[in-house]
Amino acid sequence: MTPGSAITANQIRQKITLRLVAPIMALTFLNSLDRVNVSFAALQMNADLGLDAQMYGFGIGLLFFSYLLFQFPHTYLLRRIGARRWIFAAVLSWGCIATAMTFMQNATQFYALRFLLGIAESGFAPGIIYYISQWMPRRFRAWAIAGSMLAIPISIIFGGPLSGWLMTMSNSFDISGWRWMFLVEGGLTILAAFAALRIFVDTPVEANWLDSGQKQWLLAELERDKSHTPAGNPEAGIGHLLRNVNVWASAGVWFSLMSGAYGIMYWLPQIIKQLSDAGDFKVSILSALPWIGLGAGMLINAWHSDKTQERYWHIGLPSLIAATGLILGISVSSDWLALCCLVIGAIGLGGAQGAFWALPTSFLSGTHAGNGITLINMLGTSGGLITPPVIGWVRVTTGAFTTAVYLLAGLLMGAAALLMVIYRSNLQHQSVINAGPAAVAMKKQ
Repeated sequence: MTPGSAITANQIRQKITLRLVAPIMALTFLNSLDRVNVSFAALQMNADLGLDAQMYGFGIGLLFFSYLLFQFPHTYLLRRIGARRWIFAAVLSWGCIATAMTFMQNATQFYALRFLLGIAESGFAPGIIYYISQWMPRRFRAWAIAGSMLAIPISIIFGGPLSGWLMTMSNSFDISGWRWMFLVEGGLTILAAFAALRIFVDTPVEANWLDSGQKQWLLAELERDKSHTPAGNPEAGIGHLLRNVNVWASAGVWFSLMSGAYGIMYWLPQIIKQLSDAGDFKVSILSALPWIGLGAGMLINAWHSDKTQERYWHIGLPSLIAATGLILGISVSSDWLALCCLVIGAIGLGGAQGAFWALPTSFLSGTHAGNGITLINMLGTSGGLITPPVIGWVRVTTGAFTTAVYLLAGLLMGAAALLMVIYRSNLQHQSVINAGPAAVAMKKQ
């Protein structure tokens, strides 16, 4: 890379980060907040609506069901109408549904709105990853995707206090605190949808904030990335993807990483409570520390992965660190040492997640990329349906979280092993590229 091209690359990366990644991060924050704020609303809402724990849990699960079911329709719609209009439609629809939860009167309405919220939000995560991959050159992609994903731990760290504050403040409508919270947070999302309509464009060609030279450089760079994508029909359908070993291996890695994240999200406070026997307020404060570590690991490791242009070690090694941190955290006798180990484990987990999506987007292209990203994300997100109930069953059966933590650690070690499958497959492809057309012709003979 020449000094001039380095300046151009940095300028374009900064512009894309400011004009696209930062707004995506804000939308991802709202996406996560509108999904999890019901856990805070439940402190008041369950009594008002007559929900017991089982009914509330059923409503939570309905979102995950529809979330998984409608990801491919979202991907099709994204390609059909373009990213700009798709982002607007997705954000506006889930904002309206989140706002409508203000007016719930019974369990049936709660179930219906949670199911609809899952439909509206289902395609956002894979769609945004696909969108970023169509803009950001491969060498800058890990940090860009990690930047948008950082909004998820931020929403958990700051979304709780925000929701709690809204629930306790007085309002001019004289409605319950939980209803006011849904009204304000859902209303913010609706406003964000109309802002997104003005901010986003479909392709680099339409970006008036890039000059002609920058557009040419970016398009040439993206085209060069496509030329290094493993051979195959880029417009292949779902059947071709289901026969792709790399896709299944990537889905296994993402399932393991997401299982670890869901384990932390839904069970960390109870694990800390068991380890330290601290009060509820102290547990809520301590529970934020691993999420801070996860966010830091996500950004730092993604930045270093882009700097070195290496992906496998930047996913595999943090996965092993995460597994080790979890095992030590549940094994040591000191409360503070256990918490430190859990924070280290979270740093590793965030690091692996931050670098992950740069890998599958490096061997998927065209329609293949949209379908592949959706399939990988869908299978990975299924950890939300499987892991929390399994952890709960283990907790009830054994009376402790030890076995469940070992299970999560085993999944993270398995993620590191699955990376070898992808590495060997891509290594074979690269050897064909290096050998040149003559070798391909000899192979056909």
